Amino acid sequence: MPCRVHNGIFMSAFQVLVSFVVIVFLTPAIEYAVVMPRAGRQALPFRWMLDILCSLIAYGGWLAATGSVPIALLMTCVLMTVTAVASNIKFRVLGEPLLFSDVVVARSFLQHPKFYLFSIPLAGRIALLVLVIAAPFLLWTCSSTAVLPHLIGMGMLLSGGLSIWLCPAQKLAPTPDLTHDVGTLGLPGSIIMYWRQWRGSIDLPSPAALQGKPAYDMIVIVQCESFADPTRLDLPPDLPLPAMPGLKRAYDIAFQWGPLCVSGFGAYTMRSEYGVIFGQEETDLGFRRYDPFLTAGRERDHAIGNQLGTIGYESTFIHPHDLRFYNRATLMPTMGFSRLVNPGPHASTPDMPYFGDVALGQTITGMMQSVTTPSLFYAVTMENHGPWPGGADGQSALHHYLRHVQNSDRMLLDLIEDMSARNARALLVFFGDHRPSIPGVVVPSGIRDVPYVAISFPLDDRTTRQAPVPLTPAQLNHLITGISVQP
Repeated sequence: MPCRVHNGIFMSAFQVLVSFVVIVFLTPAIEYAVVMPRAGRQALPFRWMLDILCSLIAYGGWLAATGSVPIALLMTCVLMTVTAVASNIKFRVLGEPLLFSDVVVARSFLQHPKFYLFSIPLAGRIALLVLVIAAPFLLWTCSSTAVLPHLIGMGMLLSGGLSIWLCPAQKLAPTPDLTHDVGTLGLPGSIIMYWRQWRGSIDLPSPAALQGKPAYDMIVIVQCESFADPTRLDLPPDLPLPAMPGLKRAYDIAFQWGPLCVSGFGAYTMRSEYGVIFGQEETDLGFRRYDPFLTAGRERDHAIGNQLGTIGYESTFIHPHDLRFYNRATLMPTMGFSRLVNPGPHASTPDMPYFGDVALGQTITGMMQSVTTPSLFYAVTMENHGPWPGGADGQSALHHYLRHVQNSDRMLLDLIEDMSARNARALLVFFGDHRPSIPGVVVPSGIRDVPYVAISFPLDDRTTRQAPVPLTPAQLNHLITGISVQP
């Protein structure tokens, strides 16, 4: 039988003092000293106050749940430390601290843990395992049956929650500025204020309906996972780079190409995907920019499937992975994609853990053969998704990535050759969703662009390469919809 704590109805003076020190000094000091980025960090009284309120909420919650002051103190410190360390790991790998929208990652972590475990150092994995085992044991064996501590904890939880809710989120975080706000509000404070601002954000107004008829028999949009031009990744100068004949051919024949200016690095596929599908600039999304798929269902009229559907295009969404990611299985039909295709199954191997891009390209070409009405195919690839196996120096992971990105390039070349041979009006748009994150080799920086190409078939007799045109994902959407409609 577990040993429950019965002694003591009131907290002793010593426990009160220790609790005060932890809530007011220790956990705010942990947050201030540990959390990155440190640029712009300020020891503002308001940052300290928000840390105190968040610590009060955590402490009150644990005390209400357990009735044990030592457990509440321990878990409050552990929670702040784990949150800060997790945020720092994310910042090193992806260039961003923790966000309110990252709570949805918890579900994805349980469904596909290998996507996330690779970024956690071995010591962190061991600590996480110990915490997962020890926390339930401590909570069960050391909780108190006395009523008063639970009531005190509930009062602290409610008072802390009410106090932080009264803080003026619109004044503290009027517009998204993550680096500045983590420095002035602290990590937990910025998470809560951003969440409150996100909840209060206003839906986009309905767009004007397209007028005209389809300009193409088929439109193929390929969103290629972690696809980047190796020459743009600032790789070691002595490293032989792949030739990338598909990308070179696409640059030669594209009517428009250039850098796609995406905000995410190493992740956040949904930001690029949302921009291309919905045509909304992140600057116009406010606090929805961090995970626009969370509210995409309320903006369905803007989706390219619905927009092009009004003039006669039938839309198909293709993705060779779990369509529960970003709730695509539910959202895509509301976005106008009348058919969802999930190619596979795929037998995973160490060298090819995900469905291959060349095979996905063959799936697309096979579907194009049966087109009888103007059709839009939007495909999301998977082959280049991390983690890539390798040592601490990242070189093995880099070589693994470069082998797979050549397959993406081969898919691009195959699509060009297939669509060139067809007697059809066709549009091919191919782009990367973000750069790969390979610790120690390809790391976050201010330069995050990936390539895009837009090719119209049948090809004309142009022989001179066009000049590159930088675009955002939303501008790429505008390019696609603009040329897909014949007045």
